[in-house]
Amino acid sequence: MGEILSTATLLRPQVSLKPSRSYRGDIQGLRSVAILAVFLYHLKLPFMPGGFVGVDVFFVISGYLITGILVRQLTTEGSISLVEFYSRRAKRLLPAATVVLLATAGLTLAFVPVTRWASIGWDVVASTLYVQNWRLAADSVDYLRSDAAPSPLQHFWSLGVEEQYYVVWPLLLMISAVVLTWRRGKKSKLVDSRRLFRVLVFVLCLVISASLIWSVYYTETAAGPAYFASTTRFWQLATGALLAISINYLERVPALPAAVMGWLGTAGIIFAVITIDETVPYPGIVAMVPTFAAALVIASGVRRRFGGPEFILGSTPMRFIGDISYSLYLWHWPFIVIAGDVFGELTVPVGAGVLCLSLLLAYLTYRFVEVPFSKSYVLSVSPSRGLQVGLACMVAACLVGGALVQSTRSQEATAAAAAYNATLPKFSLDGQVQEPAVAFGAMTLPAEPRAAIQDILSTAENIQPAPVAAANDFPDCISAKVDESDVRTCEYGIADSTSHVALVGDSHAKQWIPALEYIARSKGWRLTAYIHDACPFATGQLVREGVAYTACIEWNSKMLDALVNDDRIKMVITSNYTKSAGIAGASDEVSAMAEAYRSSWGTLIQSGISVAVIRDTPAPARNIPDCVAANLGDLKKCAVPRSQAADDKGLAQVAAASGFEGVKFIDLNDFICPADLCAPVIGEVLVYRDSDHLTATYVRSLTPRLEEPLVTAHPRL
Repeated sequence: MGEILSTATLLRPQVSLKPSRSYRGDIQGLRSVAILAVFLYHLKLPFMPGGFVGVDVFFVISGYLITGILVRQLTTEGSISLVEFYSRRAKRLLPAATVVLLATAGLTLAFVPVTRWASIGWDVVASTLYVQNWRLAADSVDYLRSDAAPSPLQHFWSLGVEEQYYVVWPLLLMISAVVLTWRRGKKSKLVDSRRLFRVLVFVLCLVISASLIWSVYYTETAAGPAYFASTTRFWQLATGALLAISINYLERVPALPAAVMGWLGTAGIIFAVITIDETVPYPGIVAMVPTFAAALVIASGVRRRFGGPEFILGSTPMRFIGDISYSLYLWHWPFIVIAGDVFGELTVPVGAGVLCLSLLLAYLTYRFVEVPFSKSYVLSVSPSRGLQVGLACMVAACLVGGALVQSTRSQEATAAAAAYNATLPKFSLDGQVQEPAVAFGAMTLPAEPRAAIQDILSTAENIQPAPVAAANDFPDCISAKVDESDVRTCEYGIADSTSHVALVGDSHAKQWIPALEYIARSKGWRLTAYIHDACPFATGQLVREGVAYTACIEWNSKMLDALVNDDRIKMVITSNYTKSAGIAGASDEVSAMAEAYRSSWGTLIQSGISVAVIRDTPAPARNIPDCVAANLGDLKKCAVPRSQAADDKGLAQVAAASGFEGVKFIDLNDFICPADLCAPVIGEVLVYRDSDHLTATYVRSLTPRLEEPLVTAHPRL
């Protein structure tokens, strides 16, 4: 493979594309600003809530520099070689990234609970293939993983965005040049550079406009995945590219306006870092602040002038941090995450240690990995050698990631089978329930657990499910995702029964399916589950993450219509996570949600349908399987005060059900957290599969406690 495209020589008299070859020390300094903002934000410094915008600055810098390289090759050689381009990228990025990926895999085996090995293994693979951003976007939509511990490779998402952009952008450049050459005549090898400039401006403005508009829309409707999606970020790289092809014009800006541009840009970045925080839907329109601010700084330094921020950004310390910024970005986040696993919290001494260690390894990686590979004469002789090195790095990292995944699969399968066989109630062919022979979980608690139980176990002989299998110990029922309004159903119990019961709610309703299936079969009911992730069964102007929760509002409307128009349904059981959604503009969230619940429940009751409400369950707000896996010898370390985990859960449900005729309120929280400390293990059963969802195994042990109030809720069933 050689040159993929040849546009021959451009018309020199009309050159409008003249990317500079000169070293930009100020851009290295801007890189240092970006990485320090990100690093200090991750260290949770209180005065930098918007430090994550450093990634936006990186995007603009990358778009500017890489486009400059591509356009320079096009204008000086009359061609763009994709092989050379990707060879340079491979030599520059992959060796250092592979070192960090392999080191992170090793640190995972040494310090991270086994419950997370498989997930991190997949992160290694996704990061190697530069698709980590899409993996994170998918996880942010998956409500069941919304509380997962941060991955030590989560930061690779931004590298994925960049590389995906550079799959597309060189092709657009080449196509633009080919079209212009063809229009001048099939035999002509010349292209009018001024026309090429106009075409590229048009293409980039189109990319910027389309991506920015999509970013604003997607952020408003699904802020989680929007943050990681390439399509919401391409406009930031294209902004840098637009600067790169506009250097001729930027050089004509007088010194004073250029200096003002630089300081305004610097102020804009600082403003974004200290004012934007995680409560602001991002990227969206807010991302214009750091993006255009970074563009102003870059534009102001096209010609070296006195009076601008270049003298600060171009200083030796700033340039040094800029030089090692890529390696520093790679190393800092794995150390922060793993330090959290080892020390529990990021104290000032721990944070200082992480900072120093990251700086040291970043310098060593830059000095002995980045520079030798990127400037190697042996690798530069043939572009294919760079690609071979890159491929070798990717294969090595993928193999290690795959091994990390495989190392836990057999453990998960064994543990899951043991839990299933030990505690799952069996059903005969005629649907009759065969009781489990041994009491387990909540079955081991007395009738009044709060009065009798105040101590929790320090150890347990045989925990079911094992922590490594807990994440998969949940009912198999397809639910509508947070951005969907489709009504999906799961059927349980006796299909042709005239006693039809519906379960409606979010994942905290879904978690009760193992017990409800047991009850439905024993009582001869037909059970239909209608589940929507993070969506309470309530009528009102629901909001989630600060924006209108349109999907949930529409789903609730469809659900009410479906329920009241189905005369076979005798009872609706509902529950939901306390924090899944709120009411727009509510000054008293509990009262507002209570009224929203009452509206939905009242509609059902007026239609002759009984309502049973299961109070929201305690939420430890920490991943219990991870904690248990790391503290098998002292389970008390994983206990959480009841006042923190349980007392504020379901208050709106309590208020809504109080005095509401036709509503049966069921509170089983004393059997989930019977002591002043909520135990991670009860009756040798792991209570939680994450930070707030009960394991299916523990829910099965609650079946007798749930059955009695449900039967009395509608005696005619």
